[in-house]
Amino acid sequence: MSTARYDAIVIGAGIVGAAAARALALAGSRVLLPERGWPGGEATAAAAGMLAPQARFRPGDPMLPLALAARDRYASLVGELAAVAPGGLGYRTCGVTLVACDAARAAELQALAAAQCAAGLDATWLDRPALAQRHPGIGPTAVGALLAPRDGAIDNVALGAALLASGARAGVEFAEREEVIELLVHGGRVTGVRTSRGVREAPTVVLAAGAWTPSIQGLPRILPITPVRGQMALVPWPEGEPDGVLVGPRCFALRRGQDAILGDTLEWAGFEPATTEAGMDEIWRETGALLPALLGQPVRKMWAGLRPMTPDGRPVIGPDPDVQGLLYATGHGRNGILVGPVTGEIIRDLAVQGETPFDLTPYSVERF
Repeated sequence: MSTARYDAIVIGAGIVGAAAARALALAGSRVLLPERGWPGGEATAAAAGMLAPQARFRPGDPMLPLALAARDRYASLVGELAAVAPGGLGYRTCGVTLVACDAARAAELQALAAAQCAAGLDATWLDRPALAQRHPGIGPTAVGALLAPRDGAIDNVALGAALLASGARAGVEFAEREEVIELLVHGGRVTGVRTSRGVREAPTVVLAAGAWTPSIQGLPRILPITPVRGQMALVPWPEGEPDGVLVGPRCFALRRGQDAILGDTLEWAGFEPATTEAGMDEIWRETGALLPALLGQPVRKMWAGLRPMTPDGRPVIGPDPDVQGLLYATGHGRNGILVGPVTGEIIRDLAVQGETPFDLTPYSVERF
């Protein structure tokens, strides 16, 4: 059995793990990034790349400050990654439109727009004529929408690859198909991990393995993180329809290049990242109500991935209270693309400086 020593080991090479490894390496740490499968193959692949804090969180939600900071960080992050992303990252602040298809939902979204404006956020209520002007192909049942003009989208797959490439340039050692079996702890502090390839020593270990995090042996506590399946489909974006991200009650339609990414289901199906006829039927039905021109489009691709969900929907970020050197960066659910890069920077700050400017109380592992 071989032994290797590092400053930090980050477990999991999805968006969150790749971002944390990159940030640590840029700060001068020698970092190992082991991944049990292939990078970005689960939660990252099950995302559409929405950067939509105003669509996801209401004023007063403890997630909102972190999510807004994460959204606004993207403008500079994309510039930092430009050298390793010659094809671009598809980043744009095209606005996210939350569509109401009945009077009750319209009243709810109007109240949300008012609350967001009162909190100093950009939000606009679009009545039916204004919505139809912005999206001429909108479905006949739509009565209005909340527009969050500063929200947007990014190509999540390209982002994951760019974070890995940037991390590699900074010295991250990536270990594909190396499964972490056990966390090693001695005298109340982390000493490293045992993997399928041997013992890897480090004084800092970051848990960023998504839905697989609880399966690691030797953790100091039970983590209530559950895999939730999301199904997706790729079809051509309707010709003549302006760019945008439309979100309905149970679906979204997002333009990426000349295509539309459609989703998203939330299914407690265990560790089974497969598409189903029922899931796809739901996607066609719901997105077809938003943009009828999507119906009948040729299907270019269908896929599914597993999102790591916690009982309250918030991630677990921060240090373990009992094991020195153990840091959590997991359980991001549907928000890993949005807050993953900022989570990585929080992990860097905790590992290097021992503190972060963010209040991590809402994300503490001790809340469970």
